[in-house]
Amino acid sequence: MTQKHEDNPDLWTARARPAFLYVMYALLLWSVPMGLIAGIRPQMAAAIIAGMRAYLNALPEPLYALFGTGYLGYTAARAWGKAKGVER
Repeated sequence: MTQKHEDNPDLWTARARPAFLYVMYALLLWSVPMGLIAGIRPQMAAAIIAGMRAYLNALPEPLYALFGTGYLGYTAARAWGKAKGVER
């Protein structure tokens, strides 16, 4: 359950999790037009995939580790807070 504006005036915190999920949904939904592109113009789809792969490979490995650590740390802290009754 997301927090309401009245409960948490910090909008960045209240919208962080939904924003991340929207990005993940967009990435999953992108597979539909990519499938259509691949069916009509396989070379273009291969070029798009190669470009995305090059971009993702160019990101430094520590950045992935930082994101994973932060996301898992947030999840663990949130679960601990809920178990202790500190958070709703």
